[in-house]
Amino acid sequence: MKAFHARICVLAACLLMASQASGYSMEQMCAQWSGEGYIGNPSSCRAWGYCRGQQLIAWNTCPDDLIFNAQTGRCSDPATTICSTSATQTCAAATSPMYVANPLNCTEYCYCDGLGGLSYGDCGEGGVYQASTKSCVWGPACPQDTICRFMPSNIFVGDPENCGSYYNCVNGYGTSTKCADNLYYNAANGLCQSTNPCNSDNNNGNSGQFTVGETNEIICNSTNFKEAPFIYKTSTTTAESYKYVSDFTTCYGYYYCPDVNEVGVWNQCPTGTQFDPKKGKCVSPAAYACPYNRCGNVESTFMAQLNTECKSYTICSSGLTGSCPTTSPYYDEVHNLCTSGKLDYAICKSA
Repeated sequence: MKAFHARICVLAACLLMASQASGYSMEQMCAQWSGEGYIGNPSSCRAWGYCRGQQLIAWNTCPDDLIFNAQTGRCSDPATTICSTSATQTCAAATSPMYVANPLNCTEYCYCDGLGGLSYGDCGEGGVYQASTKSCVWGPACPQDTICRFMPSNIFVGDPENCGSYYNCVNGYGTSTKCADNLYYNAANGLCQSTNPCNSDNNNGNSGQFTVGETNEIICNSTNFKEAPFIYKTSTTTAESYKYVSDFTTCYGYYYCPDVNEVGVWNQCPTGTQFDPKKGKCVSPAAYACPYNRCGNVESTFMAQLNTECKSYTICSSGLTGSCPTTSPYYDEVHNLCTSGKLDYAICKSA
């Protein structure tokens, strides 16, 4: 290792600094992820949270001094698991020599001697330590200084510092990415879209969700709804006439249009349902072959993929594709099981 300068860190002081190292809470990190699953706690590498629907719904601490591994979502042996918030805590438990990144300073790395001690090295001016290659590199931004350090591997999350952009999280490292020209990343559904989700005063540009009075309003006319005939359904209840139109961005979003050329307000279906534009109402996801991200607004771990006859499914926590065994090739998302018989759900029918 180059430019190695040994320093000793007092355990209590290092742990205090580690608790202050991340500028984001678990609630803020959940707001950047459209999926569901476990995340690390930036204040303690033994603690974890659970995200669903962009909300933090549970949190706890690993038992028996185990360390939480955010990339695998499991509590693991501290002797072999790197503490994401403190190099001191990693080295105190390490039983063999290793180099680790200093989460408090991207230019530094730490050498664990395998006996509980550690010393620090510095990459020098303009250099940062790249933990994935265990070497100093020059030029790129700090590779481990993103929320991906606390997120599962192989997912996409919004960039809290640059609304409309996103990170590809792989093994604790985040690659900053932008959508194509004139498109914006929406953290609420994990998709790039033409409308900018960052203009809402209510979400500070972070959550990517529509809110009343800002990005969720649109003039109800055929110009703004070119992808389908304007106003699919009118259902009369009492003296009022209600019209519902898909937002053509999410599976669960729709506009309520009082009348032609009036302002339509965005709304979303109840959790576990999706908006069917031909019926003008919220239905079971299996009953409508939605062409957008089918994992949005549902509490399912897997969702059948469009135009596969339900022979493939999406793993909602990562966006990866899975398939059932050949003996039971069809995925039944209603009952969450693989079956040998063809399914008659709308999502399982060929285009």
